[in-house]
Amino acid sequence: MRTKTPEQAEKILNVAVRLFATHRFHEARMEDISAAAGVGKGTLYRYFKDKEELYLALLERSSEQIETRMRAAVEQAIEPRAKLEALVDTIIRYFDDNPHVFDLIQHAEALQRPNRRLPWKARAVSFEVTTAVILEGQRAGLFRVEDPTLAMLMLLGGLRAVFRFGAKPRPADLAERIVEGFLRGVAAADPCISATETNGRGAKMSAK
Repeated sequence: MRTKTPEQAEKILNVAVRLFATHRFHEARMEDISAAAGVGKGTLYRYFKDKEELYLALLERSSEQIETRMRAAVEQAIEPRAKLEALVDTIIRYFDDNPHVFDLIQHAEALQRPNRRLPWKARAVSFEVTTAVILEGQRAGLFRVEDPTLAMLMLLGGLRAVFRFGAKPRPADLAERIVEGFLRGVAAADPCISATETNGRGAKMSAK
């Protein structure tokens, strides 16, 4: 029996990405994947015992990709508002470039069992990173957030709606507009001031 290699597994996953990008989960067949990858079905099943294992591996790889991009985007920005904008822009761009991933996540959620870990770890990472940026802005006196966890859920939930239903092509300043609306709604710097300077660029956030 030939030894399995990371390169062959990556080749199969790259082919699966293209198929899942153009077919729904139930439409993508293992024989189609093996043919497109140029490997026999026996070889394919040595790497992935069934289609569910294959798509879980693909979802886990996608999760690692967006995790890396989110962390890098936040690390490269200097102040909290810029970090939020970079984070929002990264998430929207990733799902726009990889729309099939959203369908894979939904399929995984539908099949989720109580004793089985969802391979989409990026969700926990997005919660962690977004909450950390909100708290950083709060400590710096730039944001006023009574419930950082709720604010984080509102922001990320809104991004999901933007990805699903927002118009395309995306405006170049979409991330900036989303963060501006978010900050005006839930993270005003001072509840007694209608418009407050919040960063070096002179951006303003008005309280409710």
